[in-house]
Amino acid sequence: MNKETNSLKIVKLIVKKIKISDLVRLGIVEERPKGPIRFHPNALISEIALEFKKKNIGSVPIVDQEDNFLGVLSVRDIVIKLVAEGRDSDLVKAKEIMKTENLAQAYEHHSVDYAIEQIKEKGVRNITILSRDKKVINFLSLRDFLVVGQKLNKNLKNKQIQIVRLQLLIPITLIATSIFVYLFDLFDAKYSYIILSFALLTMGIAAVLTAKKDLDYDSELSD
Repeated sequence: MNKETNSLKIVKLIVKKIKISDLVRLGIVEERPKGPIRFHPNALISEIALEFKKKNIGSVPIVDQEDNFLGVLSVRDIVIKLVAEGRDSDLVKAKEIMKTENLAQAYEHHSVDYAIEQIKEKGVRNITILSRDKKVINFLSLRDFLVVGQKLNKNLKNKQIQIVRLQLLIPITLIATSIFVYLFDLFDAKYSYIILSFALLTMGIAAVLTAKKDLDYDSELSD
């Protein structure tokens, strides 16, 4: 099996199991102790548009005074429902043009895979993340999840390299020891052969275990 393909499959498997709340803990998504940028329904569009430009973002969640999720306002909403109709951004409020239906949302205990599926199913670019008490605690984009996949893949490759190094270190050490005792005649020759045989056996077992892990991953992914 191609190692690159296998790595991507394993990443997909991890994404199915990792929780959204784990992303901050793992350092994959930036921690937002005060929550994401968000606005109240009575906020003026001119104010929100200014924040879009300042923060270089394209959408924000709209919440009430207690951070309960009400809707989403995007640049597209502003263009279609305000600019195209010639309305004044200083007179229009978020609640008048924000989107309130077919919104992607997930709770922090949901898996990353679930969040991605919500984005695909709703045909949007962002998803609102809610706490267990239904408060808005994060607002992630499809790009954030692409970064998640890249970072997980990178971490996985580093772990695989460490495992391979460990698998090679043990038999190499045993072979080196065998050659050393043989050259300096420290033990009977038969002991050198035993050590060498053990080293080869270790390499074989390591190869079998590695292959078995690949099969296990494939089996889980095909379920």
